[in-house]
Amino acid sequence: MNTPPPPNASSTARWNRMWWTVPLLLAAVVVFTAADQAADRTPCRALEIEVDQMDGMYFVDAPSLKTAVTDGFALLDRPLADLPYAALHAALLDQPGVADCTIEPTLGGALRISVRQQRPLARVWSADSVLYLDDEGRWFPLSPRYTADVPVVHAKRAVQARAALPLLHHLDTDPFWDRFIDQIDVDQDGHVSFRPRIGDLIVHLGANPGAQNRLDDQLRQLRTFYTALLDNGDLRQYRELDLRYEGQLVARK
Repeated sequence: MNTPPPPNASSTARWNRMWWTVPLLLAAVVVFTAADQAADRTPCRALEIEVDQMDGMYFVDAPSLKTAVTDGFALLDRPLADLPYAALHAALLDQPGVADCTIEPTLGGALRISVRQQRPLARVWSADSVLYLDDEGRWFPLSPRYTADVPVVHAKRAVQARAALPLLHHLDTDPFWDRFIDQIDVDQDGHVSFRPRIGDLIVHLGANPGAQNRLDDQLRQLRTFYTALLDNGDLRQYRELDLRYEGQLVARK
């Protein structure tokens, strides 16, 4: 009958280490669980609000947001785990000029709020309102704190001004067109036209500019035409430039 060999010293040491490790791991789990429970019970001791000042804009400021939050929510001294994060996030997004925000508790008991401002592409004048239109097609009111240097869009109804968004995005990304265009008009049928800063004329783009790269082609044609006009030195000989026809630029004197 074969008898098992006696355990050697190394295997005995390994078993001893395992038996010591298990209690240590259990103790660590207990410590971490207790720490998590303590963190959940940590009261909200402070409110820290940071607003990005992108492009030097000041539509929103931290003190005003802090007042709005403290007026609407009783946050201080409540456990961080019990705060109404979803409702607070929604209330912040309802504040004029706020595009997005993040809310996170800190280990020290502060509630940290980071706010991104809305970025206007145009000031829209309609029959019953004057509003900013931002880069995501959303509205927000004019601010007593700051006036943005953006093009003006005229439309009978504010919602019609969204037809100018493809053109406004071009102005936002291309310094040439940003310097070139100042006033944009959108009629009730969604036809977009604009008045350049240079020359006393109107440029017609038509309805739905931007579809299937059409706006790129229109602006390329217009840039070529204007370059030729500048070379000739006479920008006042035309009253209308019409780009509503596929692949054509019609100049009217």
